Amino acid sequence: MSDLKISMGIWGNTNLADRFNVKGFGDFVPVIDRIKEVGEIEGVDGIELHLPTEIDETNAGEIEKVLKDYNLQIVQLCGHTWTERQYKFGALGDSDSKVRANAIARVKAALDMGARFNVPISVLWPATDGNDFPMQTGYLALYDRYVDSVRQILDYVHQNKYSTKICIEPKPFEPRSWIMMGTTAQALCIVNEVNDPSFGINLDIGHSLIARENVEDQISLICRYRKLFHTHFNDNDQQCDADLPAGTVNFIRLVSVMYVLDEVGYDGWYGLDLFPYRDVPRKFIEISRDNLRLAKQVVQLMNQRGAREMRQAGTFGPEMAVLVRDCIREAR
Repeated sequence: MSDLKISMGIWGNTNLADRFNVKGFGDFVPVIDRIKEVGEIEGVDGIELHLPTEIDETNAGEIEKVLKDYNLQIVQLCGHTWTERQYKFGALGDSDSKVRANAIARVKAALDMGARFNVPISVLWPATDGNDFPMQTGYLALYDRYVDSVRQILDYVHQNKYSTKICIEPKPFEPRSWIMMGTTAQALCIVNEVNDPSFGINLDIGHSLIARENVEDQISLICRYRKLFHTHFNDNDQQCDADLPAGTVNFIRLVSVMYVLDEVGYDGWYGLDLFPYRDVPRKFIEISRDNLRLAKQVVQLMNQRGAREMRQAGTFGPEMAVLVRDCIREAR
């Protein structure tokens, strides 16, 4: 039905806690069962995981078998560097050299595991690198430390001839009041400073939204530098990172993102980062899949009816609004 390559982060299809309900509303689902559930959903062909919380040496063999049974691929595997006590004030940018070394080792371990499964992407999410109080953190030194850690990780990628690409995933806040590189352009500055072909951006739509960014603008900027290596799709109302199904809050916004991806010939994965705290995870996944497909069909219709020429001129606002509306009506 569609040539979109869709993956699901399996951290989202189990019982999910939040700070108001640390026990969650559901039941814990074992990792293997989460992978099987994704494998049963038509059109979702990849999974994303963390090491060591979802994959490690104890279950890698079993995961490998399930992947073959369900014809799935691990698309993204990252080292978990924000859930342990040692990382409460930072990880790759922490002021303690031992913490930084541990975080680097965790990322390297994820890369080693990823090589076993030919994983194309490994995400770095700064998460706890930032501050909660004004002037708590010396940002000049924080950036120096973080960039040094990134360079060590990239050296490891090249020394081992790994094909995995490293991606920064910017987010403005949560779990810290402010996370370093909180906006797309900030992350892109660091990516361009490091200037390594294996280092780019994973754009999480929800993170860009809570930063009050124009996502169409930001994704175009990343693509201008050819640094969009991965995507995470979800939706929110720009108040919090709700991780609702893609396109459920603002479908036209999803169309705009898909339009840019089509425009640049993006051929990567469409990752789903979803948090169904109260609802059935499978519904979130299927709604996201269907909305991504529908948005792509809308884009195709728009192009058949002159959208490229209208956008080139940049003077057809009302006409574009009508075109988008009509194409959404007619897309199947």
